[in-house]
Amino acid sequence: MTQNQETAATRRTGFGLAALFFFLHMLSQVDRHMVSGFAPDIMRDLHLSRGDFALIAGVAFSGVYAVIALAAGMVADRVGRVRVLTAGVGIWSLFTGLAGMAQGFWSLLGARPFVAAGEATLVPTATTIILARTSDAQKATAIGLFFAGGPLGIGASFLVAGTLGPYLGWRNCFLIMAALGFFMAVLVSRIRDTDHEAKSAERAPSSREQLSALWGHLRGNARLRYASAAVILFHAHSATTPFVQLWLHDDKGMDKAQAASLYGALFIVFGMVGALGTGYLTDWMHRRFGADRVRSLFWVQLLLVPLIIAFRFMPATSPVFLIGMVASILFLTSAYGPIFSVIERELPDGLKATSAGFNMLVLNLFVIGGLSYAIGAVSDVMEQAGLANSWTWPMFGADSIAFASIGLLWLASRHKSVMPEQGR
Repeated sequence: MTQNQETAATRRTGFGLAALFFFLHMLSQVDRHMVSGFAPDIMRDLHLSRGDFALIAGVAFSGVYAVIALAAGMVADRVGRVRVLTAGVGIWSLFTGLAGMAQGFWSLLGARPFVAAGEATLVPTATTIILARTSDAQKATAIGLFFAGGPLGIGASFLVAGTLGPYLGWRNCFLIMAALGFFMAVLVSRIRDTDHEAKSAERAPSSREQLSALWGHLRGNARLRYASAAVILFHAHSATTPFVQLWLHDDKGMDKAQAASLYGALFIVFGMVGALGTGYLTDWMHRRFGADRVRSLFWVQLLLVPLIIAFRFMPATSPVFLIGMVASILFLTSAYGPIFSVIERELPDGLKATSAGFNMLVLNLFVIGGLSYAIGAVSDVMEQAGLANSWTWPMFGADSIAFASIGLLWLASRHKSVMPEQGR
């Protein structure tokens, strides 16, 4: 086989897997965010306060997700990515079904950590499988395709709540998603990743050795360090997602079904544009002009900031509000392809999944989980004090933290790669 034929075969394999994992990512995000899409109904049926809901939608999910993501990445680097992912899909599907049967705060709270544990296996395993099978010139696009399943799933969760919810009820929607998840677990189990599993069996380093090696790379590689910090910090904007439905209803005066349908539809369309389009754009800029992917992403994110601020504070009837909603969605989804391709480029094979898991640990525990709980708690205090915009101001606080990631992108772009050329 010639080098050109190898490159073409690698591209086809990588994008085929990216397409499969795109659909799996979509399902995982529907599972995760249906709680948010059905927030008013679940809070009513289970008699939840804002603080209760923030705990279920935020820390109860993100805290467990964070810890398991790191463990899943480390185990995947040692014993095999497909095995870890298959088990994860089965676990999240089972407990999604059980969440649909919850009768109160404690039963729903008990199911959510297991949904999180299963879903935590997806990003560390799927991203490294895709990147290993994709040529260097197409990495950001392939990862963008995978992460495009995220906005599609988030948007679909709100659409399900706004369209199917009134007819099927939130419980039946959860049970349907569980059945789809079990079907996907069977498909995932048939993926072959034999080269990685053979290499993993040869190495089998201890967990301490893996973490020590990763820390050494972070200390010695400024580009890796800033890119990793940026991917963590920009997720502060994601911490607002569980409350979007409540914010649009309570602070912006929108009908709950209308709010869910509008946000869901826009998230599907522009989330795909953000994830897949930005990945393709930064790959093209890199091939055509030699532009650094993180530098290109820096300019994209910077241009979105004024529109996101307008989104928070303009009335829902303003055209600028809708433009800002689109900008918010683009900010949430555009970073994955460029940043993950850069981080992967800076690490040896035995640390790629571990690094993804470590980033998931920090961003979910301290950024998404911690900020989500803070948003709910502060909103409760403001609402009880009779203050206006009791969702808007806590959510804007999280937005402001996310904006700091743009500076980290600039710093990452000022440092060159320290790894040798990969030859793909």
